[in-house]
Amino acid sequence: MRRNSNDSFLTSRRALLKAAGSCGMMTNTSLMATLLNLQATKSMMAAETNPTGYKAIVCLFLSGGNDSYNMLIPNEGDATSGEYGHYHTIRGGFDDGVNNDGGLAIQQSALLPIAGPDSRNFGLHPGLAAQEGADPMADPSTTGIAGLYNDGKLGFVANIGSLVERTTRETYNARTGLPIGLFSHADLQRHWQTGFPQSRSQITGWGGRMADLLLSTNQNPSVSMNISLGGMNLFQTGSDVVPYAIGSGGATVVQGYSADLSTSSRQDRMYTRAMDNILDQTYSDLLAKSFAESTRNSTDAALSFNDATETIALTTAFADESPSRHLEMIAKVIGARTQLNQTRQIFFVNLGGWDNHTDLLTAHETNLPRVSRALKSFYDATVELGVENDVTLFTASDFARTLGSNGQGSDHAWGGNQIVMGGAVSGGQIYGDFPAELTAANPLNLGRGRLIPTTSVDELAAELSLWFGVGNNQDLETILPNIRNFYATGATGSPLGIL
Repeated sequence: MRRNSNDSFLTSRRALLKAAGSCGMMTNTSLMATLLNLQATKSMMAAETNPTGYKAIVCLFLSGGNDSYNMLIPNEGDATSGEYGHYHTIRGGFDDGVNNDGGLAIQQSALLPIAGPDSRNFGLHPGLAAQEGADPMADPSTTGIAGLYNDGKLGFVANIGSLVERTTRETYNARTGLPIGLFSHADLQRHWQTGFPQSRSQITGWGGRMADLLLSTNQNPSVSMNISLGGMNLFQTGSDVVPYAIGSGGATVVQGYSADLSTSSRQDRMYTRAMDNILDQTYSDLLAKSFAESTRNSTDAALSFNDATETIALTTAFADESPSRHLEMIAKVIGARTQLNQTRQIFFVNLGGWDNHTDLLTAHETNLPRVSRALKSFYDATVELGVENDVTLFTASDFARTLGSNGQGSDHAWGGNQIVMGGAVSGGQIYGDFPAELTAANPLNLGRGRLIPTTSVDELAAELSLWFGVGNNQDLETILPNIRNFYATGATGSPLGIL
């Protein structure tokens, strides 16, 4: 939706509500949600390139700060030596459930072994073998996220976080070139989504700015390129594009409204005719009439959206939980891309439950399998739809967490590990620089195992943007204002080599 000024918007809303009088439909909160979330207009901007074919990006945001060094774990040596020994020590050893010593290490025997760069051995949390409907006797290296990694369909980006510029312990101590509000949930969530961590005033996100540039590639102005199953968010908000917020069941429509009176109930017909009467009134404020017409058009678009997605029947099994149901809905939207006239789409899903200052191990035993089941089902659904090479999913999170235990869990940190998945991904690899030693002596360690990121969010965002159809030129700098601190103009290779 192209934004009007706040004053005009509020004036028209008040006038419309006044004109509606006692009509209960006009006070339904779904009315405002539908208008704000569904109405989108064509952008006046266009990328210098002219992308062809279909592509989609999916962001799964793990809100609260995933302790991702218990998701991807070094597996060299043993508990007393090598990289695993360093991990075991800095995590405080094992919590055996008897002495309640607060140790956060995952036992080496429970890890799912994977190969990493430079012949280094790594392990995944055992919950990352979870898969909906999997044979309980199946080899865990072939199921869930572990199976996707070993099949080359999924990779990890190591020690990634929000950066303004390359940072060392010395520049950190001098407090130069740092993101605002380090270790703060609100700030680091904002920074991941805006791609502008030196400011709290940025009101657009890098996904929104990318949609602004490429919006002319889509032919349906009634449905935004950016579709959210996590409510309104900064990541998908641009100057000309706002998120189209839906639920796991589809788009929300005004209660009782139906575009087709011949198939609606008596109550539905009453509501619909009430809308018609409002639109037929003579307005002293034309803005109010325009607002009402937009509402009607947006509601009709919502019904058309639901009609299109409801025709998509998937045989892939999804768990009846979050985020599986959200990703199932995204798969249906992707399946309806032709009916919706969409060639580029950006999706956002938010999953909470990662702020584990206490009961970290127990929380991970629940949360990581949920993510594993969801990602495996979603990938399988893209294969079923024939678009696995055209859809890329990535995870994001506020920050990682302290490697040192607080006695019951871990606290706010900085650099962490994220997932990238899709048929176009050169999977089975770990990108970036996983720290060679998770020790207090590591120069990246700012204390308590808070690690300075060695890969910036900008590099991953640029990787996705270039794959999506943006050129390595001024367009990329519009999307990511700090990108030239990490990736040169005119560079021929992608920033990380993932896609």
